[in-house]
Amino acid sequence: MRAGLIKDFLITLGFMTRLGPVLDIEARDLARTVKWMPLSGLVLGALIVLPFYLGLFAGKYWIQAWLTVAASVYLTRGLHFDGIADIADGAGPYPDSERFWKIIKDSRSGVFGILASVLVLLGQVLCFYYIYEVQAYAAAVWIFILGRMGCSAMCRAGQRFARPGQGILFMNGGDGRSISLAFVSTIITGFFAVNIQTQLIAYALTSLCIFFLYRLAETVNGANGDFLGGAVVLAEISGLLAFSMLN
Repeated sequence: MRAGLIKDFLITLGFMTRLGPVLDIEARDLARTVKWMPLSGLVLGALIVLPFYLGLFAGKYWIQAWLTVAASVYLTRGLHFDGIADIADGAGPYPDSERFWKIIKDSRSGVFGILASVLVLLGQVLCFYYIYEVQAYAAAVWIFILGRMGCSAMCRAGQRFARPGQGILFMNGGDGRSISLAFVSTIITGFFAVNIQTQLIAYALTSLCIFFLYRLAETVNGANGDFLGGAVVLAEISGLLAFSMLN
């Protein structure tokens, strides 16, 4: 049983980041990754933040913030950022179901996707600056945990709208037990990383983001892996904004 849990975690790490090993898995294995998503964020965040905790570019907070976001993009293969860009392109000024899914399938990036990417990346750099300015390294790590909790939550929220593809394989694992375990791991790590007020605001903002994605999925009659990636980025932004508001 322990070997199975370790394998499930490594599968999660391998899909969510470049850090996990390449394993021989079946499609149904992806459903078991939902509960491990926040802890994969813990590994990712710790690896990114550790050099700055040890003194790399000490006092140069803009560089630390920029490198944090750059490392996040690289180590996640840019999948989550691609998700929010695709959603922005598809929704545009007014989401239409047929138009939305046609645009989603187009590999080219449009003006709304580019604007969303710029705003998200710039916003993350700005907010990470304030985290590093007060040397809140644990908080920086927790941002990545919260982001993956957002993905877990979207796996549950998007189940009824899931479209064929890789996204549905993850959404199939969004049962109550998996979501509860993901949420508990996020709360526990949060107690060591940020104060309770920051946690509460971060959860409130994340809930609004998941509700937005849920309503969008309802409007366009579907949800796919882009919605899961978008949930990661929006949850990270929620945590960053919550910390910046109170610190």
